[in-house]
Amino acid sequence: MFSRDFPVPLLLGIVLLLSTPALQAIIFFDTGDPQHNRETAPTGSLAGSGWRFQGEYKEFLGTMISPRHFITAIHIGKGSTTFVQKSWFSGETGDRVYYINPDFNNGNGSRDVPGTDLRIFEVYGEFPAYAPLYTSSNEAGRQVVMMGRGKPRGAEVTRLSQTRGWRWGPGDNRVRWGTNTIDGFSDAGVKGPMMVTDFDDVAGSDECQAAFGDSGGAAFIRRAGRWRLAGILYAADSHYDTNSICGDESEFFAAMFDGAGFYLGEDNGACDEWTLVTAANDLDESRTYMSRISASAAAIQAIIQPGFDDALKTPLQRFDDWLTGFGVTDGTAPDVDSESDNWPNGVEYLAALDPSAVDEPLRPFSIEGQPGKIRFTVRIRLDAAARGLSWEIQGTNDLESANYTAVTGLTRVGLVRSLSEGVETIEYEIDQPTGSHMFYRLRVMLGP
Repeated sequence: MFSRDFPVPLLLGIVLLLSTPALQAIIFFDTGDPQHNRETAPTGSLAGSGWRFQGEYKEFLGTMISPRHFITAIHIGKGSTTFVQKSWFSGETGDRVYYINPDFNNGNGSRDVPGTDLRIFEVYGEFPAYAPLYTSSNEAGRQVVMMGRGKPRGAEVTRLSQTRGWRWGPGDNRVRWGTNTIDGFSDAGVKGPMMVTDFDDVAGSDECQAAFGDSGGAAFIRRAGRWRLAGILYAADSHYDTNSICGDESEFFAAMFDGAGFYLGEDNGACDEWTLVTAANDLDESRTYMSRISASAAAIQAIIQPGFDDALKTPLQRFDDWLTGFGVTDGTAPDVDSESDNWPNGVEYLAALDPSAVDEPLRPFSIEGQPGKIRFTVRIRLDAAARGLSWEIQGTNDLESANYTAVTGLTRVGLVRSLSEGVETIEYEIDQPTGSHMFYRLRVMLGP
């Protein structure tokens, strides 16, 4: 199968696909329509090509690769505490918000794949689906579906009265997808092996080129009947000039399908970074570079394997593992109170507390009278649903019969979230009921 190697000396004028105040992204050969392939899943022969595994991290994209891990680019940095699967990815009516575990990797908050630009995060809870990895080394010549955030092309770049490409236009930070073909491979040094695509003048194919704002976006290739994550967007050829004159401010960012006669590089202080683009030096078409998943598949799988292992366990097995982690072996039933502090292990499991140590009396669940109101405070772990935990506040006016029913009319009046503990403490209020007395409890259920 045809492939080319693009050695490091030819990585001229590449720009990392970071965002700027005006965020740009996927640029199409066929169209400058800002609505094209925007926030809508690929269909037809491209249906299922990874769109539903995408989510937003900061102003970039990440891809779900295990029940609780997503992968993106290192060079976009850190900062956000959430990973959001927008409704246009999932097809659901609302967005799914996942909170990132800051204690992952011994408190680092993420795990970098050595020698690459790939970074993996862990979330509380579980994703409904995740992408399989492309593990074969036969990417060259295969069609790839690329995804990124922003706006398509801007003004035309012309030479000798012919359109040669398009400048990067102002952006809207919207998600789009396009296609291309893997032309070969490159090595970005400490950032590891890359797959490379050319921006060819192929009409009617959704041919695309990456630009600012696309960092962390996914590239999928179909193999054995499944679309698999093959790359994470890293950089692009994009810094051009009409000449090699230093400091004349004529350089520009663009996606070029025929850059012959232009210069590619950087207008640096020495003005020695410009290279004339010709077909002979194979620089006439802009290229996109993406971190190659297959080259790091074993390392990635080792990092995310605990997510798969936990997903195979029943809720009771996870509960038992939690108890064992605190050295509790004297009773594994959720209604056992191991340390005799009046909180059954199941309640402390919901609250992510220590079942081997006496807790503050009001910590997992408390009730407080307010003028005309009753306030409930409950502490809940962020991954409760994924662990098979559910709960409800119940009440009765007859303690002897213990005929408890769910309390209705709860209004949330407060929420404090602790990502380091993996919990949120929620306050609810109800109008004070009529009658001389009421009794309340927190019911915790552990099931499939």
